[in-house]
Amino acid sequence: MSFISKPKVVTVILKEALKAAREERGLSHEELAEIACLKKWQIKELEEAETFLTFYTMAIKIQAAKRIGGSLGLSEHQFLSLIETMG
Repeated sequence: MSFISKPKVVTVILKEALKAAREERGLSHEELAEIACLKKWQIKELEEAETFLTFYTMAIKIQAAKRIGGSLGLSEHQFLSLIETMG
């Protein structure tokens, strides 16, 4: 009997899209943090880091990205991507 793993769908934050949208609007990290009710370092982590320095889970990081994207007037498909992975 063989088991075939089903693909798993993972949400990926397109950090370059968030950074580009912020810069296009002429906002600093501090200004966007104030608009989105987050901290400056959270904005920086979403744009630059692959780690979870300030966010406990990926779900929390995605919620913060949604808050930022909404504050920038972006739709979710502009800064979030779903990919399938095995395992």
